Amino acid sequence: MAMQQRPAMQQRAVMQRKGDPYIYLNVYGEWYCYNPQDSLLGSGAMGDVYKGYRCRDSLPIAVKRVKDCYANIPMIRERARQEASLAFRHDNLVEMIGMCEYAPDHGPIFMLSHFVHGTNSDDYVATFKDSPNRVEKVCRIICSVLDALEYVHSKGVVHRDIKPSNIMIENDNNVRLMDLGISRIKGGNNFSSFGFIGTPEYSAPEQIKREEGKDNIVIDATTDIYQLGITFYELLTGKNPMEATEQSETENRQLNKALPSSDDIPSRLMDVIWIATQKKQASRYQSAAEFKQAIQAALMREPTTSEKINAWIDNNTELVICGAAGVVAAIVAIIFCI
Repeated sequence: MAMQQRPAMQQRAVMQRKGDPYIYLNVYGEWYCYNPQDSLLGSGAMGDVYKGYRCRDSLPIAVKRVKDCYANIPMIRERARQEASLAFRHDNLVEMIGMCEYAPDHGPIFMLSHFVHGTNSDDYVATFKDSPNRVEKVCRIICSVLDALEYVHSKGVVHRDIKPSNIMIENDNNVRLMDLGISRIKGGNNFSSFGFIGTPEYSAPEQIKREEGKDNIVIDATTDIYQLGITFYELLTGKNPMEATEQSETENRQLNKALPSSDDIPSRLMDVIWIATQKKQASRYQSAAEFKQAIQAALMREPTTSEKINAWIDNNTELVICGAAGVVAAIVAIIFCI
């Protein structure tokens, strides 16, 4: 892209020049732009994402335009401001630049973030599906996401839309969790009254129950853990068994159906995924760190019987010595009695 000239300074934060396809966005005094006629980088629950640029040096950025059907809902606008305000700094998160809007109470909303040069996790995993280290590589991706979740959860934020397309592999190496656009800050507003928030194929049962208007439903860290468990399963198998033709059936499966075992997943790791995707929140791992530790333990090689015996002896040396002494004493007593 040829470097764009900064538009004449005006009070408006969003503008477009006659004959110029680019829309210009001013965030914290810096001008950015994107072409709405370009192909989408992606589309999520809240909006469409385009590749944009910083005007002064053509640095690539990502521009998410909130879908028009949501943009004029006051709490949706508040959610957009919330995402833009999440000034998090973590190696496994995509960092926000900020947001701008035509007006504080109506019109399109734009959220800007740093651009990630990379590949969606599902596409990335497909490149090594026949590798003997496939399981270990997927586990490394999931553990990096868990590091990001441990960080955002410590800030009182729940992501609520974890899925393969929201996990990017940057430069064939670093993992970044994207799209905090429907995240919920602890104690914040309940946005579910505006429809289902999340992606049904990955959503936890409590998200579906909340959509149905049931009371006393809590969205917390275990909600993200459930979603990541479904994502983990899909990256290992290439399938999401919760997916169905009708959304109602997908939601029914999330509420009632456990993930089936798979030959593509080692049994010890399958046990970990089953715990992460328990229907009851209290039965899941209660933190991202706990989930990560379980994955790491599952990857350790099962010790042989001989190794287990040697380990037991090493941990019970005094008992072994006392036992040996007792055996010798018994033998001596028998000899003298003969």
